[in-house]
Amino acid sequence: MHRPGSPEHSSFVRTRTRPGQQSRPVAAGPGGSGTGRRQREHRALATAARLLAAVPIALTLLPLSRSGQGWVRIWDFPRAQISVLGLLAQAAMLRWGTSRPADRALRTALAVSLAYQAARMAPYTPLYKCQVPDAGHVSSDCCIRLFMANVLQDNRRADLVLQAVKDADPDVVCLVETDAWWASAVKPLEADYPYVTRHPLSNDYGMFLCSRLPVTSCDVRFVVSEDVPSIRAVVQLRSGDEIDIYAVHPPPPLPESPSYGRDAELVLTGREIADKGRPAIVIGDLNDVAWSYTAKLFQRVSHMVDPRVGRGLFSTFHSEHPLARYPLDHVFHTRDFTLKELRVLSYTGSDHFPILAELAYTPARKAAVPRPTPSAADLANEEEMVEDAIEAKPYVGPDGKGGVTTTPS
Repeated sequence: MHRPGSPEHSSFVRTRTRPGQQSRPVAAGPGGSGTGRRQREHRALATAARLLAAVPIALTLLPLSRSGQGWVRIWDFPRAQISVLGLLAQAAMLRWGTSRPADRALRTALAVSLAYQAARMAPYTPLYKCQVPDAGHVSSDCCIRLFMANVLQDNRRADLVLQAVKDADPDVVCLVETDAWWASAVKPLEADYPYVTRHPLSNDYGMFLCSRLPVTSCDVRFVVSEDVPSIRAVVQLRSGDEIDIYAVHPPPPLPESPSYGRDAELVLTGREIADKGRPAIVIGDLNDVAWSYTAKLFQRVSHMVDPRVGRGLFSTFHSEHPLARYPLDHVFHTRDFTLKELRVLSYTGSDHFPILAELAYTPARKAAVPRPTPSAADLANEEEMVEDAIEAKPYVGPDGKGGVTTTPS
């Protein structure tokens, strides 16, 4: 037994002193020294930093897979959000990480992930050269204004949609998610837009297209699934030239909904445009972001260009969540066109903002625009996407969510 006052019994320990310096008692505390506690806290924070760093790295790697599973494909969307998370993780690693090889490797992998995310999004900033030239002074007879909006089937603010169309004064109006209620609600448009094609559905995939320019032919098609229509119209400009307009709205990838139908519809539409070789415009809610592999593949297969490149993101979804907003509504076109105007419009009660584009038909300037061309790997991947869709037999359920009959092998 130790005597009271002995070093083993005392609740104080003495600090080490230099010669000539008086020692001071320091409380050891029930949990050990203060230094030990700080070390344990540092180790815990270092572990948390490593776990945090692993998340953006994993979410960067996941979409590199060509899997059509929705829980994989959805990570194509939030690249900006993943980048912010990666920056926070890198700051945490610099603060609490160690100089051990494993931590250095993790910081390097995180830096590569951030660089990759930035590279995917950089084309949609003014840092890049515009892919589509400005039209400049062009006769209005050669121009076409297009209004596109996902109205949200359950939205009942048709007054806001009608006002937005009136203010934008487009030549062609494309609305998606139109059911029977919406087909009736937008009937006032038909007074100014006499060329009308409507296909109302109650599954979130109804479509409505109207034009004040002559439409010489128009077809409602079912490219992949009998539940999901698209529209192809031949429109005559005031100059007398005819162009093709494709309105497309495939189902989105969701954790429980694969992307086989969406991917195949984009590929098949792109093939058709390339095979026809006619001046064409694709508009619609593609349920894909501009920087995804499938969107880029669509451009290369169809030889189409994107007016957003070099100008901005033009994000349209989600209208009510500024921190989770993506460019889901698109305007792609062949190199026969140059750009007069492109902008996102005001809120209309939907979860999407409308988008307005004015294009000038300037085929004489086509040669100045580089032609997107698919690689051999692209051609193999597009064929695989179509085969996967044929095997999967995609459909849309009553809740509007996509599904498959069979998961491709």
